[in-house]
Amino acid sequence: MAVKQVAQQCESASLGVLLIDFSPVVREGLQAILTKDERIAVIGDVPDGREALQHIKRAHKQGQPVKVVLTETRSDKVDGVQATRLIKDEFPEIAVVVLTENMNDSYVIDAIHAGAGGYIFLKDMSPEVLLQSIHDVVKGGTQMKTELLRTAVENLIQNGRRTLAERTTEAAHLTEREVDVLRLLGNGDSNKAIAATLGITLDTTKKHVRNVIDKLQARSRTHAAIIAAQAGIVGNPINGIAPPLCPGSLS
Repeated sequence: MAVKQVAQQCESASLGVLLIDFSPVVREGLQAILTKDERIAVIGDVPDGREALQHIKRAHKQGQPVKVVLTETRSDKVDGVQATRLIKDEFPEIAVVVLTENMNDSYVIDAIHAGAGGYIFLKDMSPEVLLQSIHDVVKGGTQMKTELLRTAVENLIQNGRRTLAERTTEAAHLTEREVDVLRLLGNGDSNKAIAATLGITLDTTKKHVRNVIDKLQARSRTHAAIIAAQAGIVGNPINGIAPPLCPGSLS
């Protein structure tokens, strides 16, 4: 879809979305869902990350900047992880949401490390989930089910890929309280849940979360949670309390 073809639509829409190389069936389904939200304009559909960069630049010149990119981890033509990295390196303000058909997708962690703001399992995706996820990541939130994160981390640990996260955590010089906060982030807890578990105020919790993300040089709280899980500190007791895994998202 050319930028000029959506010019009139873009005038009334505030959120431009770009698709990267989905199969015809999936692409048509995504477009049908996205058009249900009048705040969203589908900017186009490109074959790979490099084409995405060019399309993003053209769209910006047309007065409708891309706010969200939807891609998948891997197909015959596109590497979603590489596409995410290319886009975030040049346009860090653009949110990337990665879709996958495989719950055991080993590229989940790689995509989050590359800067993806959300990860959605296609079989669990409803129109409402997709649209809400898009709006959430634009606001700086993240979207990933704890179950998907946990499965991906378990796969990586089985393949012996914990060393980098261990070194990162050790080098961050986190305080004891920050380690507690990181552990709870790894469990998928919200700021409110972390505050309740640790018996501290919500404002204090937010400061700790921000300090943890900054010290780990993480791209998001989801990225920090992945580092925690890979470093092997998720699920360990805090002051004698073993917090349960939260089944919700990490938003």
